[in-house]
Parts: sequence; C-alpha cells; structure tokens
Amino acid sequence: MILLLVLLIVCAVALAVVVWRSTTTGLLAGRRRRRVLVTLKTGEAFSGVLFAVDRDAIVLREAVAVAYGARSENVAVDGEALILRPDIAYLQLP
Repeated sequence: MILLLVLLIVCAVALAVVVWRSTTTGLLAGRRRRRVLVTLKTGEAFSGVLFAVDRDAIVLREAVAVAYGARSENVAVDGEALILRPDIAYLQLP
C-alpha cells in the first residue's frame, strides 16, 4: 500500500514537472522559425530567426547586431547567436 502511494506521488511530481517545463518554453517554442528582435538588458539588440529555445537560452540564426546611435551600422553575426534568457529584456515580433 505504501509502495503504491509513493509510486503515485512520484508520477504526480513527474507530471507536474513536465507541465511546468512545457509552459515555460511553450510561448517561445511556438514562435520558432520566425524573425524576432531581441533586446538585452544592456540595451544591445539582435535581430534573427529564432531557431532553438530551451529553459536557459535561445539561438538566433541569420543574426544581426542591430546598431543604435548616430554613427552606428548593423553588424552581421558570424554563425549563430546564443543568448542567455536571463540577459533578455524583451523579445519582439516585427
């Protein structure tokens, strides 16, 4: 009886973890393969195609560092841009 109760509790916790993880990345995961503009907390911004999303980071392909200021110009990122989620201020869909 106790073993059955422990098994039931373990299954309930596992289900709760699966649901929680799907809701934390679900909003961004639905926007994969779309062009986005990511603004960091430092004020820097990157534009690119949202390629991959997980709990800790996002990956942009065809990324461009968006310039700001009077004499600045956009700079293409070589390869992919890995951006840590705690560094993101906000993400926009153009």
